[in-house]
Amino acid sequence: MRGLIKKYIGSNASFWGLMEYGLGPLVALAATPVLLRQLGTVGFGQFAMIMALAGFGNVANLGAAVTGTKLVSERLHEPDGAHRGAAVAFALVACALAGVTAIGLAGWGLVAWIWPHATFGGIAITTLALPALLVYLSQQFDQLFTGCLKGREAFAGTAICEVSGRLTAYTVTCLVAMLTGSPTIAALTQAAGLLATGLAKMHLFARASRRWVVRPLLDRAAMGAAFRFSRWSWLNSLSAVAFGSVDRILVGSLLGPATLAIYTIGAQVGQIIHTASVAVFQKTMPLISRLAAAPDGGVAVAREVRRLMTINVSLSVLGSVVALAASAPLLGLMLGHHGYTDGHLATFRLLIVAAALLSLNVVAHFSLLGMGNGRAVAVLNGAAGAVMVCLLFLLVGPLGEAAAGWARIGYSLTTLAGIYLALRQSHAQRYMPVAAAR
Repeated sequence: MRGLIKKYIGSNASFWGLMEYGLGPLVALAATPVLLRQLGTVGFGQFAMIMALAGFGNVANLGAAVTGTKLVSERLHEPDGAHRGAAVAFALVACALAGVTAIGLAGWGLVAWIWPHATFGGIAITTLALPALLVYLSQQFDQLFTGCLKGREAFAGTAICEVSGRLTAYTVTCLVAMLTGSPTIAALTQAAGLLATGLAKMHLFARASRRWVVRPLLDRAAMGAAFRFSRWSWLNSLSAVAFGSVDRILVGSLLGPATLAIYTIGAQVGQIIHTASVAVFQKTMPLISRLAAAPDGGVAVAREVRRLMTINVSLSVLGSVVALAASAPLLGLMLGHHGYTDGHLATFRLLIVAAALLSLNVVAHFSLLGMGNGRAVAVLNGAAGAVMVCLLFLLVGPLGEAAAGWARIGYSLTTLAGIYLALRQSHAQRYMPVAAAR
């Protein structure tokens, strides 16, 4: 029995992906109504604003997870290559984070000087900004070693660290929120939890090389080569700012913290569909990268891309139908005694549709990254982010909170061009010599 479990479950990337991307977000989702009760609607809105401000660090993000996955997966065949790839990725990401910290602190000082009385729900903006910076730095460290573990295809260890880390962090955060009633202290607790989870992942990765930690390796040549790949993740990260921060900042600024709290809950639930697809197909990038690096791998790449894409579309359609059918009771369960209006339910359903459309693109996104075409992913997601922000500015006045749902739909539709690009590149790779493909 133990042998069967080890063979069919222990090495099954999709199973562990569902554990990581399924149970992890469910822990956060279960904590949401608890935090809402403990912090109140306004306090939870402030907590959500801190998380949104943390997302602005992605303006200088080199794609920590993607960079780690790429550098490790490409060096698996070299002696100690995986550890060296992780060390180079660590050095590159550390340089980016140092720059973000300097810029963030300078911006904090400027706001404190020019706009000292700016508040959100009664708390100074500058008070919210520092916890946001710490949350961002912890997130990036955690994502880097998530990517490194996945580059080594250690999906089981990644999932166990992620789920246990989230469970511990949110349990302590809810306890702190109950004792203090402070959204800023709750956010700092989250930052500490992310850092602890990242350290656990780093140690797990290093133990495979008989080490305790991974130290940054300042190899300029290797860092330069890594930067030529990861620079496209910067544009991709800008779209993440639009998708995870700008929408919340605009909704909160224009409609207030109470509406932002409702919108944040809706976005979390709708995102489960997309997250489930990412969970199942997280193996795509390291798999395609490994196949593409092999002799005569073009045929295998083309076959895998089409097979995985067919499964992706089927699961996304099924998930969206189920989520829409359960949308009303699910929203009522999340909000509890706070209740919701027909407008909230309509926005919630728009967010489900947007997440379902976005989930169609998961295999295409990972396939393009695995084939080394980070530029296509970055340009598509960057354009999608611009479309989303423009739609939000245009529609938030006449439509209110529903504008964010329509804006997210615009984002998702734009990214669907990735399906065509992935199919075209995988077809071309079938007839391309390995040396030229790399």
